[in-house]
Amino acid sequence: MTRIEFRLIVAGTMLIGTTYGLARFAYGLFLPSMRDDVGLNPTLAGVIGSGAYVGYCLAIVLSALLVERFGPRRIAVAAALIAAVGMAGVAVSTQPLWLAGAILLAGTSTGLASPPMAQAVSRAITTPRQGRANTVINAGTSLGVAVSGPVAFLATGQWRLAYAAFAVAALLNALLLLFSMPRASTGDTASTDSRQGADRLGGLWRPHALTLIVAAVGMGTASAAFWTFSSDVVITLGHFEQATANIVWILIGVAGLVGGAAGDLIARFGLNVVHRGSLAAMACALGLLVISPSNLAAVLVAAALFGAAYIMLTGVYLVWGIRLYAERPAIGLGLPFLMIAVGQIVGSPLAGYLIGSRGYLVCFIAFALIAVATALIGYRSAERAAFQSPATSPRHQET
Repeated sequence: MTRIEFRLIVAGTMLIGTTYGLARFAYGLFLPSMRDDVGLNPTLAGVIGSGAYVGYCLAIVLSALLVERFGPRRIAVAAALIAAVGMAGVAVSTQPLWLAGAILLAGTSTGLASPPMAQAVSRAITTPRQGRANTVINAGTSLGVAVSGPVAFLATGQWRLAYAAFAVAALLNALLLLFSMPRASTGDTASTDSRQGADRLGGLWRPHALTLIVAAVGMGTASAAFWTFSSDVVITLGHFEQATANIVWILIGVAGLVGGAAGDLIARFGLNVVHRGSLAAMACALGLLVISPSNLAAVLVAAALFGAAYIMLTGVYLVWGIRLYAERPAIGLGLPFLMIAVGQIVGSPLAGYLIGSRGYLVCFIAFALIAVATALIGYRSAERAAFQSPATSPRHQET
């Protein structure tokens, strides 16, 4: 690995960690404290949680298009800056409306972050190493989640201070990206324009893209309950302290680092096996958390299963999408990640409603069943279509 490649992977991993792990998912960790300070009921908390996903959806569509026009460097830096502004807004929010707006803005940064990294990897890293590089950068989410836990310990009860620190981290990441991201060249622009013209003639649709969309929406929906309300379950049902919820959150992040191996596992076992096994692990995590909420060992196992499964699945959809859109990696990443967010937009308020009306047990079991149903969808024909594409590289073939 060259120094340029290493710097790109480090900067990209930090960007994904800052935007996803801090700007987007840390809301669930600090929700119990926010509910007391700002005055949120479960339904409103779920609606605000979905705001991050709404911002993500709006931004990822725009980002996938802007990256092809302006290059990955500018968009990646913009993502870090917007994350900083959004998290600073969270830190000073005193009313639910202001908090919702800040969470929405912070969530926008996540949508901007992923497409430029996929495009940068396709430009700066050789094809045989792109799958591994993409999934390692994608695992940055877990790094951000893992970091937010110790910050929660250090800023016990001071969620505003924590978000202020996150905003500073995002600003530092923006500086690193300025020196690490590849600059757009004339050749790149001409090549991109040529590909855009060809793709517009055929449209954005690809054979079997619908299967990928359904899978990503299903996974996003199933994951929303855990991301938004797992800390609530640990504290409310398990009767643990916030410190335990922080430990659970750290474990989710640390376990998610396993997801960085998604590219290698897919190359060895096939996309279908990794996809279905990860969804089964997610379903087990959702069920285990509410069946034994006062059993610390069970709670920790649930956290580890969920963290590993979620990041592994995002890696699966990343690889799958780039296979379908081999000539437009920003679109290939953007489509499935957009659909994951669509599922989370639906799932977060739905989870809040079910908790308020039926309780935590019914909610989490229902979302576990969504994960199981998603795993039952047939993906074999979609995989064959991707593998038979002339643009698919040999390392992406099933073994």
